[in-house]
Amino acid sequence: MTPPGPKCKLIAMQIPGFMVRAIAALKARPWSWLGGFVAVVLGVGVALSLSVEPRLAPVPELVALNPPYRSDVDARSAVDAGQARAAANGKMLMVTFGANWCPDCLTLWGSLRESDCRDYVEKHFELVSIDVGDAEKSAAVKRDLGIDVNVIPLAVFYSPDGERLGDTLRGELKPSRHFSSRQIRDFLREVVDYHRIVSPDQRQ
Repeated sequence: MTPPGPKCKLIAMQIPGFMVRAIAALKARPWSWLGGFVAVVLGVGVALSLSVEPRLAPVPELVALNPPYRSDVDARSAVDAGQARAAANGKMLMVTFGANWCPDCLTLWGSLRESDCRDYVEKHFELVSIDVGDAEKSAAVKRDLGIDVNVIPLAVFYSPDGERLGDTLRGELKPSRHFSSRQIRDFLREVVDYHRIVSPDQRQ
């Protein structure tokens, strides 16, 4: 075996002592070290998955398979039908404008149907979802409903008799991925009890 040259000796001198010992141990027992390495990688992966903020997790498959914002729904007709149901049932109407490519829109849609929020929503609201996923649909909403959708998700609220009570045009629901379903429920309580629009993260 040819002895190492000066260049190799210089490189070896630059490697910290623990690295030299680690390399020697790896050569002696490669399989045990490989198992340890795999365990470390898996452990890091589990730790990272547990640390992900729940509201930033991917949208559930149910939403992906059944998109809430349907492109074949006419906005004027859907709102008229929603107002008729609201009047008949003595409820408010919540019209949500959004898009299936918008994570916050899908999160809001899902939050309204989670256990923390669902019963309250069913008791007080009729819901309508309107697709504004492109410029043409947004223009149609402005033409037919007089609503200039400048932020999504956008919610517009009407009383049972059709009076417009408020909206989230200032972006109160834009970061819906960061709100829990309980926060959304409490946001809706402000609308029902006080006809007031307050961002979920600014409620006292």
